Amino acid sequence: MNRFWKYVLLFGFFLISFLGRSEKAQAQDMDYKAYTLFLYNFMKYVEWPNTEGDFIIGVIGESPVKKELYELAKNKKAKGRQIVVLNIATANDALLCSMIYIPTSKSSELKVLSEKVKGKSVLIVAEREGLAKKGAGISFVIDEDDALKFDINKSVLDAHSLKVAAMLIRLAVIVG
Repeated sequence: MNRFWKYVLLFGFFLISFLGRSEKAQAQDMDYKAYTLFLYNFMKYVEWPNTEGDFIIGVIGESPVKKELYELAKNKKAKGRQIVVLNIATANDALLCSMIYIPTSKSSELKVLSEKVKGKSVLIVAEREGLAKKGAGISFVIDEDDALKFDINKSVLDAHSLKVAAMLIRLAVIVG
């Protein structure tokens, strides 16, 4: 058997092993990595007025995104700033953050957090669809093709003195 067919068989084995995992588990893994990549791109394409110190991302409650963010923080920086992941236990913790991630299970916390960081340069990103209309700067949307997209509430970002790159605006649905 020549080398080509050995590689074809090896590839087939890995493909079957990969497909053998449950589709739901694969989708969940992909989602959390995709959310994290989006968050990283938000760090790159949103400008904060204060660029001193660490870039702190607060996560409310437990979310698989937190694990992915820890991995991201080990390998990447946000515009030259060290990325630090913080577990938000109280609304006061939100004041330490540059970005706050609200998983779907903690969506009810949006109002309290929005009030706490009012006028501060803090970007609130919500996992649950529709929360950009209710006070988050950005919220994720899963479209009819199961593609992950996002809404931006430009007026919320303006109120927090956050400037969004035109490229990011073009990719988003503007709400609010």
